[in-house]
Amino acid sequence: MPRTKLIRLLALLALAGSFAVSTGRAADSQPRTPRLALETLEHSFGSVPAGSPLSYTFKLKNKGKADLRVLNVKPSCGCTKGEFDSLTAPGKQGKITLSIAHTESYVGKTVKTATVTTNDPEHPSFVLTLRADFLPKQPGAPETQ
Repeated sequence: MPRTKLIRLLALLALAGSFAVSTGRAADSQPRTPRLALETLEHSFGSVPAGSPLSYTFKLKNKGKADLRVLNVKPSCGCTKGEFDSLTAPGKQGKITLSIAHTESYVGKTVKTATVTTNDPEHPSFVLTLRADFLPKQPGAPETQ
């Protein structure tokens, strides 16, 4: 092979190698962060009899490249309880359950919320909402447990 062709070939290979290395570095330099995806931020129970305990599980998915951490679930009042998966690995699903055990005194449209704090830089905090329209108890109706 003539010397000039050999030099061109070596230069071309060196250029291709440097491009591959720089492309690999760019992919590696992308942040390894969690990425929260929720099916919904709100759930409505519709019309329910007063005294009916309510519970709903919000499903989340971690579409990021690092562990998603739910740091806190803070209900807006003491009547609502929040339970949650504190860690969801990349590609996995987790859950946040909001429940109201005692609704005997509720009548009409009711809205309960909880503020969620996470380590997702794009969603550090958000609000989940439960809605229900409580029907008044009918005289003589049995107590709900």
